[in-house]
Amino acid sequence: MGSRIAIGTSRPMREPMLIQKLFHERLAALEQDIDAGYGFDLVRLSVLAAATFDMQQADLTGETIDDGADIALFADRIRARLGEGAVLRPVAVESHLPERAVATIPFTEAPRRTTPPKKPGRLQAPQTIFPPERPIRLFRSPEPIDVPATEMPEGPPLHFRWRRALYRVTRAEGPERIAAEWWREAPSDEAASTRDYFRIEDADGRRYWLYRQGLYGNTQVPPRWFMHGVFA
Repeated sequence: MGSRIAIGTSRPMREPMLIQKLFHERLAALEQDIDAGYGFDLVRLSVLAAATFDMQQADLTGETIDDGADIALFADRIRARLGEGAVLRPVAVESHLPERAVATIPFTEAPRRTTPPKKPGRLQAPQTIFPPERPIRLFRSPEPIDVPATEMPEGPPLHFRWRRALYRVTRAEGPERIAAEWWREAPSDEAASTRDYFRIEDADGRRYWLYRQGLYGNTQVPPRWFMHGVFA
């Protein structure tokens, strides 16, 4: 009776001690599932996939310089103990809607190409040198907030109620307008899908990212307000 225990690495590896650490993590995770019985008659180590090992630059002391080695080893050890899906990394997605602009993929998976390769005569999308400021924490789904009537309908709120607490706005920046993605799905009312984002600060110095969905006077449905993230 035989069994297979597999590990993977996020980059080529040849150090025996590091490979031993990964197997140690994997065996520790499978300790309850392995029946050693009277022991093992044969242990075979096979490399099912190999890649070229790139040369690394060494400094004057002879030590190699590799800023990502520690992060890669840490991720590999977590994956060996908890599984391949335990470590994810963010990748950019072709969408200007904040909740669709980023996705997560397994740490070792290469991001998919979402744009066709460059061809003669085809223009490339412009690259933003200074991308717009985004909050540290972005909610998976925007949360509705209550905003009373403001002095300027198109401006930021003076007060808002979120999660049963009332906040007073002391500073605000915006708006940053984000329209609907008409090429994905045609909204019944484009004006009702338009968002105006504001970066605001309350009396305690906490910063939030909220938006008004809909335009005043351009839709039968009154605009609504949502909290989409926090900066700190």
